[in-house]
Amino acid sequence: MEFIDSGELAVNCALLGIPHPTGYPLYTLLGRLAVILLPGEVILRCNLLSLIITSISVCLLYMLIMKVLPNSLLKKPTAASISLFMAFTPVWWSQGTANEVYCATLLADLLAILFFIGYLNKRKNRYLIAGFYIWGLSFGSHMGTVFLLPAIIYMIYTTDGIKGLFTSRCLFAIFFLLMALSAYIYLPIRSTFEPFLNWSNPASFEGLINHISGWQYRVWMFKSPAQMAEGIGYFFKLLYVQFGIVGLFLTVTGMIYLIKKQLKISVFLIIIVLADIFYSSNYDIIDIESYYLLGFAVMAIFTGAGLFYLINKIAIISTVKSHQKIIKAFIIFALIVLPLSNLIDNYFKQDKSRKTFAAAGVENMLASMAENGIAIIENWDFYSPWLYYRYTQNIRPDAVIIDKELLRRSWYLDFLKRYHPNIVGQSEKQINRFIELVKPFEERKKYDSRTLTQAFREMISSIVNSNRINRPIYTNILNDPDVVPNLIRIPVGVFYKLEENIDYIEFDIDKIDISSWETSFVYIDRRTKTAFSYFYRAVITRERFCRSLEYFEEADRYYMLGIKMEKVMKNAED
Repeated sequence: MEFIDSGELAVNCALLGIPHPTGYPLYTLLGRLAVILLPGEVILRCNLLSLIITSISVCLLYMLIMKVLPNSLLKKPTAASISLFMAFTPVWWSQGTANEVYCATLLADLLAILFFIGYLNKRKNRYLIAGFYIWGLSFGSHMGTVFLLPAIIYMIYTTDGIKGLFTSRCLFAIFFLLMALSAYIYLPIRSTFEPFLNWSNPASFEGLINHISGWQYRVWMFKSPAQMAEGIGYFFKLLYVQFGIVGLFLTVTGMIYLIKKQLKISVFLIIIVLADIFYSSNYDIIDIESYYLLGFAVMAIFTGAGLFYLINKIAIISTVKSHQKIIKAFIIFALIVLPLSNLIDNYFKQDKSRKTFAAAGVENMLASMAENGIAIIENWDFYSPWLYYRYTQNIRPDAVIIDKELLRRSWYLDFLKRYHPNIVGQSEKQINRFIELVKPFEERKKYDSRTLTQAFREMISSIVNSNRINRPIYTNILNDPDVVPNLIRIPVGVFYKLEENIDYIEFDIDKIDISSWETSFVYIDRRTKTAFSYFYRAVITRERFCRSLEYFEEADRYYMLGIKMEKVMKNAED
């Protein structure tokens, strides 16, 4: 299991819930089938689904490269070499080793592109209809498929003219697109049954529109030209990591070659890449790499064309008998080395066989909580895997973790009322008042931000204070006015216990287990490092706390643990 959305997606596949925006109904339904049909633990079944889909996508890339290359004995080996080369790039490879929605979108998009190229070549209605239908299905996995829209408009314009957008042929294809989009009916229908997670409560019209449009993410989108410039810079940095110098050379060569041979198809593909760059570079999120996946896949088609062109040029030289054996050996060597080089270069980072950071994070949090404990945290990277372990594996049902940021949403408060009524029951008055005030915000009407903030803080204070008598309350949040700032935070394990007085609280340091992070030859990325830093902060705070109360022996043990954790973070990706 990975950090970010992995746990939440798996639990929604298992329980047929509604995942975070934009809902991903196609992925959820495929995931449910995987949970029913595939072997192993739920998370393994979801991972196997991703592996299967990602592998099929490699086959589709092979077919696309074959589609644009002229007939030759070198056509198949070239397409196979570049398809494997792309499969072993970091962004593509990572789709097959974790459960995420992007792999299903990639599969559908590549299949749609295959049909659209068929339409560009032959102008047969069945290609257009099939392309639109598959494109519509792709929306059911992720809205990033909108990157195809400008290229599709170009395709229709170049084949049928501006009037082609309004012909019965195009309208009939759009009808099939809408048929495929009907997968989103899953959201309001399933929402009426109050599923496990009912994100945004899409049973209502406002909730459905908010969910599908991902309105809560818009604060990170199209903020400024500077953001776009930074995003484009990051794209080229990421592009180099995927393709390397040789791959980029082949891509540029192939682009020039294909533009000369098949101009319409080349422009069609280039528009997809440009649309991807434009949108994704204006979206400021930490896991933006997967948004460039389609752009990289399309560029791999040019890479295949470039390799084909160069090999054919070299093959011409091989007509000289004295050079035949050497050149044939070189061609075979190039076809094998290209994918093999990516396999070797990226294996360490993509090997997830011993990567158990998310599970270890949940274990450390639960080990830090006494019986019937409640923890209010600010990390989705911790909360998402906890949802999986709590609601599919039933691990530590006595302990409850609450996501502080999700408390700002009415649907999440409904979730707490249904699944943890004993925790929020005494705060019903404060919760209902906050819901009343947050509704205008969720419906995009006028609201009083100051009153809303005050009601939010009163609600959290009520939840904490009404439970603190019978339950230990923890948090990993420091210096936040939203989370009961009048209470003192006593470091306990990887959490801070909320108390009125500074009193020593005993805790067995051996319960903190960082062995997963110390495992040799396991890659620690930037996101994992950030999550781990929360544990490190709690440990060094505990050391200072023990020293201030003259528990020097215990303080020394935490000091040594802190040194070990510093070493882990030093070895992590910057």
